[in-house]
Amino acid sequence: MINTIPSARHSSAQSAEEKPSPCESLRSEKAKVYGFHLAQLNETQMEEKAKEIDAFWKRVQADGPAGTACVRTMLEQEKADHNFQFDAASMLYQADHSPATLTLVRDSIAQADFQDSDPASYLSLALELGQSGVDIQVLAARFLRYPDAVIHVPEHALDLDSDTAALFLYGSMEPVLASKALIEQLKAPELNVRSAAAHLLAEQMTEESFRALSQWDGFPKIDEEFRRNDIQAIMKFKAPNPDDFAHPKWTREQVLRVIAGLPHTHKEFDDVMATKGAAFDQRVREKKPSQEELSKIVAESEPIYGIADRNARRKSLFNVSDESLSEYLAFTQVMIGLLNRLDLYKEYRSR
Repeated sequence: MINTIPSARHSSAQSAEEKPSPCESLRSEKAKVYGFHLAQLNETQMEEKAKEIDAFWKRVQADGPAGTACVRTMLEQEKADHNFQFDAASMLYQADHSPATLTLVRDSIAQADFQDSDPASYLSLALELGQSGVDIQVLAARFLRYPDAVIHVPEHALDLDSDTAALFLYGSMEPVLASKALIEQLKAPELNVRSAAAHLLAEQMTEESFRALSQWDGFPKIDEEFRRNDIQAIMKFKAPNPDDFAHPKWTREQVLRVIAGLPHTHKEFDDVMATKGAAFDQRVREKKPSQEELSKIVAESEPIYGIADRNARRKSLFNVSDESLSEYLAFTQVMIGLLNRLDLYKEYRSR
């Protein structure tokens, strides 16, 4: 007699073959959740989609390292779904800071579509990547090609134009690297890109940036007054006020004491930022000063951060906030004052 009832062993093996692997299951769920465009969804659909996305990432988290590995594989293979690319890159950045992963995250969000992806979240992640040592030139350049943008940062009730958003990224780079990248953008075919690049290049205040701008013939074509004014403020020499020398704010002993206490290493700088810097920022925030008032406060305050090199200004861009930006701009004013007082790069600056 032929036994037509499959053995338990055979049935178990067949069941194992038919059951999808955890990663295959995640792939299937991802295909159902993603593949959308925000512009095609109404408010109710957006709320439902947000719940689906949240449930998907909770499932990934529940799968532990296997879920993370699966997301990495899916991200490496994804070329078209920019919403998934950004969400997966953000998740991977939190889970793994290995050089290979950081590069994958950078290359993935570089394809982000600002019609679907939140540019403020993109900016924050790009800044974090830069602070982690990743070359973010390609990410910074995206904002040069994002004209008339208003980038809303709800955590700080901050609205940024595209130039200011790009400033966070170019300003956090090594000045020589940022200058080289922006000089290349002066050759862009689009006038608005060239104008934005020139605006940001002036802020670098390196010999390379001064030389390039002094030889650039595109300044008269810049339409935006704020860009022209900012460039001229840096490129034009302004003689120091003689009264500043006749009536110094600090005595020699005070200056020597302050210099001795300034940070000279990254650890010392971080310690100062966490103590004196945090206390100073808190006092400024409570006063809610205008930009002019802030400049006066900084000028009249005892220096605490150190200006031995440009690292202090770069490191002041520690997050996307008005406090961080104000700190960077205050350092910029100090540097402009030093340029004028010492008459640096005079062969490239007009009088």
